[in-house]
Amino acid sequence: MDATDLLTNENKYNLLAGRVPLLLNRYLGQQFKNEGINLSREQWSILAILYHTDGVSQQFLAEATSRDKPSVTRLVDNLEKLGFVERRNHETDRRLNLIFLTDSGKEMQGPILNVVSETIEKATKGLTEEQIVVIRDAFQIVYDNIK
Repeated sequence: MDATDLLTNENKYNLLAGRVPLLLNRYLGQQFKNEGINLSREQWSILAILYHTDGVSQQFLAEATSRDKPSVTRLVDNLEKLGFVERRNHETDRRLNLIFLTDSGKEMQGPILNVVSETIEKATKGLTEEQIVVIRDAFQIVYDNIK
C-alpha cells in the first residue's frame, strides 16, 4: 500500500466517521438547546424509536439504535428523569420491562420533530433528491458491510 492509498483510506474514513456526522450531531443538539428542549442527540434516537413503536423492550431499543444495553439503560434512565418515558412491567413476563412514552414525552413529539426536520432541511439544502438517495444507499452499503 503506497502513500496515495493511505491518504485515500484516511479520506474515506474521515468522510464516514469524521466531520459531517460530528457536526450534524452537534448542530442538532444546539438546535434543541435553542428551542429550550433539554435533549441530547442520543436521547432523541431513543425517542425516535418510541414515536414509531411505543412500548418496546430495552433490547429492542438497543438493536434499533445499534447501542449496547448499558448505554440504552443510561439513556432510558435519563429520559425517565426528564419525564419523557416510563418503564412498565410486561404483562406476562415479569422479568421484562417495556419502555413507554409519558404524556409529556408525547407532547414533546411535535416540537422535537420540528427541530429535527429543520436541522435536516438545513443540512441537505442544495442536495437533489437523487444525491440524497445516493448518499443513503452508500451509507447503507457501508452499514451492511460492517454490521
